[in-house]
Amino acid sequence: MIPVCDSVTGTAKTQRDWLSTRAQIVGMSCACAGAAAFLYAVDPSHHAVYPQCMLYNLTGYYCAGCGATRACYALLHGRVVEALHDNALFVGVLPLLIYLAGAHMVEAWRRNAWPRTTLDERRLIWRSAWIFAVMTVFMVVRNLPGWPFDWLKPLAE
Repeated sequence: MIPVCDSVTGTAKTQRDWLSTRAQIVGMSCACAGAAAFLYAVDPSHHAVYPQCMLYNLTGYYCAGCGATRACYALLHGRVVEALHDNALFVGVLPLLIYLAGAHMVEAWRRNAWPRTTLDERRLIWRSAWIFAVMTVFMVVRNLPGWPFDWLKPLAE
């Protein structure tokens, strides 16, 4: 933390002390709502404001994240099947991510302090390895030629 001098009392504060946890949650929620509103309004298939996948541009292979922005756009418009077609892994994991982030935010809101998270290094390595393995398998399978695998490729390029 960078110490900052309080102009009223002259005491040193850290940047974390400037906003309460609830104010940080409200700010993050507003930022997420703004990003969702922008994504709702601007179709990633027809506008170049969104970043392109460097792996796809260099090799022609879809990475595990290709189509995630289009999947978000489709979900915001209620088109679940299209979102699954754009990135099935992302759509499948999204409810878990929303639940974990939401539970963390609710706990922080109740205490008005961010909960301490302690991770065992061994568990972190195993979880990271599993996530990497799932993403790698998804990437390989979605790039295989043929009928059942073509469904995993994003709709629009």
